[in-house]
Amino acid sequence: MRKARYNARGGFGPDIDSPADGILNEAWDAETPGKRTKLARKALSVDLDCIDAYNILGIHAESHAESIALFREGVRIGERLFAPVLDDEDMAWWGFLGTRPWMRAQHNLGLALMAAGDAKEAAETFKRLLKLNPNDNQGVRTLVMKLSAESGDYSDCRILFADYDGDGSIEFVATKLLVDLASKRKIDFRRHFDEIEASNRYFLPLLATAAKSNRWPRAVSADLIAWGSKEAAAIYLNEFKAAWQRSPKLLAGFLEAYLAQQAKDRT
Repeated sequence: MRKARYNARGGFGPDIDSPADGILNEAWDAETPGKRTKLARKALSVDLDCIDAYNILGIHAESHAESIALFREGVRIGERLFAPVLDDEDMAWWGFLGTRPWMRAQHNLGLALMAAGDAKEAAETFKRLLKLNPNDNQGVRTLVMKLSAESGDYSDCRILFADYDGDGSIEFVATKLLVDLASKRKIDFRRHFDEIEASNRYFLPLLATAAKSNRWPRAVSADLIAWGSKEAAAIYLNEFKAAWQRSPKLLAGFLEAYLAQQAKDRT
């Protein structure tokens, strides 16, 4: 019972036609996880190739292994159904609504792999998404940055710096400092500190506290985080803590340079 099919001229560009689409719309609108998963299973009873049904079930799965298996199936189905355009370099994947269930399945798979501790495959999954969608509407470049910095693969970080040269987020400008500390003898700390302060004025004092006393900000849980806020700095330090702690010279080198710059600024 596999009824979904690739449609080169869907209502919103290339997409997958599925007889379960109406059920999936109800599922996404359902108010509780129970109703959502019930409708997702109903959709699969109509069409086993319904990619978003695997997304819904994977999101609400009870174990990492189950989530990974469900998302992996959604990815596999998308690869088969989108086979006619997989090698099309001009294909704007996120630009068409019909391709997004498959893009979501890949994103969800990467997140599930991260949660399960499989950083290597998670990074490969996110890199593939960036290749398909260089505009990064899903925000996965920060995840690649985090995984690469944690593993010490600073060459991948530099590739991201070059590919997204205009990204002034704290994730990028702070990690640029980390990478330079890990791999260069001479560092323009003034330039790094100016870029970081322009992005987030709370970050440097918070990192200095962590470097001096190993007191890291508490995790922040909020739906909306303002650019440049203290919460944004805390989120970065929580998410990139392992990367900064990978080598003692990272925090020690930062603290020495930061205190020296403060002393210079006071004179």
